[in-house]
Parts: sequence; C-alpha cells; structure tokens
Amino acid sequence: MTNFKLLNKSFSQFKVILFVSLFSYSYVVFDNSPFEFYAHYFFYLILIPIFLFRHGIPKFMLYVFSIPLIVGLIHIILNNNNIFTFIKIIGGLSVTILFFYYIIRELEFSVSLIFSWYIQFCFILSLIGLIQVLSYNLGFKIGYDYRWILNKWGVIEGGLAGIRVNSILSEPTYLATVISPAMYVALRNIITNENLFINRFKSIIIIIISILTTSTIGYLGLILSLLLCTETVRLRYIVFGVLISVFAFSLAYNYVDDFSQRVNAAKGLWIDSDFKISNTNNSSFVLYNNLHIAQENLKNYPFFGTGLGSHEIAFKKFSLTKSLIQYDFEFNIKDGNSLFVRLCSETGLVGLIFILVLLIKGFIYKVDKSNFKMVEHKVISQSIFVLILLVLIRQGNYMLNGLPLLFLLYYFNSIHYKEKLNHIE
Repeated sequence: MTNFKLLNKSFSQFKVILFVSLFSYSYVVFDNSPFEFYAHYFFYLILIPIFLFRHGIPKFMLYVFSIPLIVGLIHIILNNNNIFTFIKIIGGLSVTILFFYYIIRELEFSVSLIFSWYIQFCFILSLIGLIQVLSYNLGFKIGYDYRWILNKWGVIEGGLAGIRVNSILSEPTYLATVISPAMYVALRNIITNENLFINRFKSIIIIIISILTTSTIGYLGLILSLLLCTETVRLRYIVFGVLISVFAFSLAYNYVDDFSQRVNAAKGLWIDSDFKISNTNNSSFVLYNNLHIAQENLKNYPFFGTGLGSHEIAFKKFSLTKSLIQYDFEFNIKDGNSLFVRLCSETGLVGLIFILVLLIKGFIYKVDKSNFKMVEHKVISQSIFVLILLVLIRQGNYMLNGLPLLFLLYYFNSIHYKEKLNHIE
C-alpha cells in the first residue's frame, strides 16, 4: 500500500481535509475587508508551511506565474488593474495551486485514488441533494434549508421538484458543474453495465440530482458526457442522444418557468438583439454583457490581457449597462460569469492558448479496452474534460470548489497515461 506521510494522518482525516477544501465555499468564517475568509483557509495556513519546508517551491509555479506577474504589474502602472485585487487573485490562486499540488505529491501522485475520492464526494453532495428534495416536498425545513449552518447559501425554489437542488453549494449551476465528472462516470457505468469508481445505485442517484438542478449548463454536461461515453458518432447513438436531449429540453421548457425564461431571453439577446428588460435582467444577459466586455478589452490588449483580477475594471469601462442598457443592475463584475470570458479579458490570447493546449494534450479518446488501467486513465481524462468545458462556459472563479485540483489531476493523468503507453510500446 502507498506510504502516506502527511502528518501521520489517516485516510479518513485526509479525506475530510480534501472535502472541506473543495466544498466549503457556502460558509464564510468572516467576510470583512480585505477579503472573505473560508474554513479551508485554516488548512492552508497550517499545512502549506510544512509542505514548503518539506518540498520547497515546485519549478512549474515559476513558469506558470512569471508572465502573469509581469503583465499584472505593468497594467497596475497603466491603471488598467488594481494593485490590491491583483495581489489577492495572484496570491490566492498560487496558494491554492500549491496546496493541491502538495496534497497530490504527498499521495505520491496517485491520480486514480484522488479521483475516486472526488467521485465519492460527488455522491455525498448528490445524497444531500436528494435529502433536500424529499425534505422540501415533505415540508421538513431543516432538511432542505441549510441557512442555519451555511451563511453564504440560499433556497432556490422552482425546477422539476419544487426546489432547484444545490445541496451544500450556493447555486444549482455550481452543483451541476462540480458533479459533472461523476455524472460522466455514472452514465458510462449504466451504458457499459460496469461499476467503475461507483456502483449502479450511486450512478442513478447522481444522474437524477444532476437533472433536478434544472441547470442549463448541467444539461449541456449531460449531453457532452453521453456523446463521449458512446465513443462513436454512429447514427443510432446520435439519434438516441438527440431524442434524450429534446425530451429533457422540452420537459424543462414547458414545466420549469425559470428555465423557459432563460431560453427565451437567450433567444431574444443572441438572435433577435432585443434588449428589453425581460431579456436583460437574468443570467443570459450577464454572459452576453461580459462577453462584450472581454471582446472590447481583447481588442486593446490582445496578447496578454490586462492582468489577473482586472476584469472588474474592464467591466466599468465597457459594460453595456454603462451605455446601451440604462438599467441599474450589474452582475458577475469580478469573475465575468465564465472562465473563457475572464481569460480573454485578463490573460488574452496567451492564456487562452495555454488552456487550449492543456485540454488537447490531456484529452484521451480511445484506448485498449482490455487494459483496465488505460481505460481508467481515459475515464478520468474525459470526465474532467467535461467539467473544464462547463467551467469555461459558465463559471469565472479561478479557485471555486477546488478547480485547480481538477486541472492538476487532468494534467498528471495525461502524464501517467503517456508514460504507460510508452512502456507498452
């Protein structure tokens, strides 16, 4: 068995550290200036100094952050970025990446083990979500309203079951995104009649909860996962996928008001260019507006953007709420509502190309099905690939819900896969 050295902690304690570090963003210890302090920051304060003493700073950190550091400092001088915001983002991101890298290293780069834990965590989130739905329909408030313990969280009514499931995360969309790797695994298990990482019962629970989030981005993840799991573009699978997609879309559009409103607003904005209040006071306009902001900022600084944390200043310069739309509301000023949008604005083409290269090099499509380890690598790759795509579309926070851990697992999984492939050859 692998020799775990981290402070002599047991498996269970190690899992708690990871779970809290990934999914504690709905509880703020204090939210006064200069920044919000979350519970898992205590782990950072205690463990990172120990890790630094033991391992030092990995070289890849210098390579990854050297250009963003220089670009950020230049744009602070040019007044395109705020010094405090820049330090907060680059500092928070580097600390978070370091923390998760050290955990992976302490676990001797066992990507499969950590990923299996992550899938188990997703089932726990889904199980809490199931309790939430049942409690809401039974009128048991403590079972569905967690504001008595989570101070950055809320009940979101609507959806297919009277409540849009968000488990212990702040938004249904975040839940749908977070559990998307597990949803991929669950779909694959049902299609192939296997029990990879989780059994059939847990797979069904995860899929049900993903549907009950009634998140558009969650449904997109469901379609992407289905297409990837079939490993083919054969006509019967395309027809099967289209039928399921049309059925799910029709069900949500006809019976979920907030979903139909978002669809109608998206059509009004992107197709009809209709900026009436019903089309602009929702998440569709948030993405539309932030994409416009990123586009304008990219025109001025196409290669490197204006530095980490600078989207807020770009928002104030180019937001349609300052010119075309004279309504008094502004959303997602800091994170751009999309990682793709934020990367465009803050890192330019260089940042986008970096992420694109990482996605391409780490993606594993077809492997020898008789080799279990190679199949495992493929499943890990494709499931995290789905999550990254969803985050690029609809989640602009660099650190939310352990996103750096997923990027690191995606990268190290591809490294291990290539090493094994070379060994086989």
